[in-house]
Amino acid sequence: MPKSQLKTIFLLSLASLLPFLFSLSPLTYFTPQLIALLSLATIICLFQKINFILPSTFLITLLIFTTNGLSSPIFFLIYFLLFIIAFQNPPSTTLSFSLVLIILFSQSLDSLNSLLPLLSLLLITPLAWFIGHQYLDNKKLNQDLAVSETDILLWHSLKFKTGINVIIDLASQLLSTPLTYTQKENTKNIKTSAQNLKNSSKKLTQTIDRQTDD
Repeated sequence: MPKSQLKTIFLLSLASLLPFLFSLSPLTYFTPQLIALLSLATIICLFQKINFILPSTFLITLLIFTTNGLSSPIFFLIYFLLFIIAFQNPPSTTLSFSLVLIILFSQSLDSLNSLLPLLSLLLITPLAWFIGHQYLDNKKLNQDLAVSETDILLWHSLKFKTGINVIIDLASQLLSTPLTYTQKENTKNIKTSAQNLKNSSKKLTQTIDRQTDD
């Protein structure tokens, strides 16, 4: 597993562990102030286009842990958090973080009713993993298509277009010299075919460019 991925898992786990420990401490008196600070940090990250996953993870887990954990009325927010993480990280990161959450939330398991949210978290984890995997596959496919588009456009600009222009220029030069009727007609056909091919290739590259942008 890459170091960057391990770092992400560690930071996400820390952003969940600290709210859990905070909920067990006498510092819960300062929960409103901390929520306000984290909300402000998340908003700033969104506006500055900075990764907002860590402050939002801290904020959501803090809200849930300080409102009775598995029995929290806003426990459903953890599902949205998992899906957001799944869309931005490799599947193994989502799976590892989900296991950390399950361990932490299991500490507040105190009744049959609180067991249901824990089971739902167990069930939602494979779904988030699958969606994240599909998202990354689609992202890789789009990157491959972008590379292919670049290769096609480069080939068209540097090789194909240059070759066609050479053929058209040579045909024009031949037409300016004395030729038999048959040679002249054949040269005209070569020039016309090359010109049509050049126009068709231009339309094709425009279509490829437009489709990949969509």
